[in-house]
Parts: sequence; structure tokens; C-alpha cells
Amino acid sequence: MIQTHCHHHAILGTDADRAVLDGAGVRAEFLDSGCCGLAGNFGFERGHYEVSMACAERVLLPALRDADPRAVILADGFSCRTQIDQGAAGGRQAIHLAEMLRAGLHGDRDGPLPEQRWARRPAGPTRLARFATTAAVASAVLGTVAAVARAAVGRRPGG
Repeated sequence: MIQTHCHHHAILGTDADRAVLDGAGVRAEFLDSGCCGLAGNFGFERGHYEVSMACAERVLLPALRDADPRAVILADGFSCRTQIDQGAAGGRQAIHLAEMLRAGLHGDRDGPLPEQRWARRPAGPTRLARFATTAAVASAVLGTVAAVARAAVGRRPGG
């Protein structure tokens, strides 16, 4: 099951993807869903969530919920994969065409939720790493504010 990124669809088309998939012996179903709804950062912006999810619920997310658990979900676009990962029921996630081809080369073809085995992605940051990053950014901002304030005081007449 393939969700084509809207930019890819509009600029490149799907002929090359279809040829690669046919050559690999993949029975591909290209969803007629249009944009996944996330469209870069559109779905993350204030006031856009409902529109983003409505786009995804038109074709994409219902198709994922109805998909055979052995079906592979391909989405080469980062925003499409994010929309699928965050919006799909049952823990489904999409993989990139290159990840599927690598799995085929290694003979890993059977079983439910194949993307769970095929997508070798790093784990997200730990709570400690997120805290340390936030603390470092806050410290840098406070240091900058203090430096600007000191410079402003030094420029005052009689300062």
C-alpha cells in the first residue's frame, strides 16, 4: 500500500516507482488519497490540525485501518510517514521504498506488521537528554538576554 508524497506526485509522478516495484515483484496498490494532510509542517501549525486529519481520514487512514496486517505500507515522504505513524490505528508505520527493497534483498518477507522489523530507526531521545537540551537552550537564552541588558545599560547617558 503506497502513499505517494504530494510533491513527488506533482513533480516526478510515479512511473519510476512503479517500474522499480514491478521489477522487484511487488504487487503495489497506490492509494488515490492525494495529500496525506500533513504537508510539511502544515498539520503542526496552530489551527490546521482538524484540516490535516480530515485530509488523512478521507482515504489514507481508513485504508490503513482496513489493511491486511501483512501488507507493507510505503511512504517515501517524511511528512507522510509522520502522519501515518501518528494517525494510524494498530501501531502501523510506513517505511521508505529503500527499506522495503533492503528487506527483500535479505529475504525478510513474511509475517504481520513487516514494517516493525524493516524500519531500523534510532530510538527517540531519553527524558534526560530532552531535559539537558532544554536546560542548555534556556541557559543560552538567559545568557544572551543578560548580555544585551548589560550592553543597553552601558549605552545609557551617564551609565
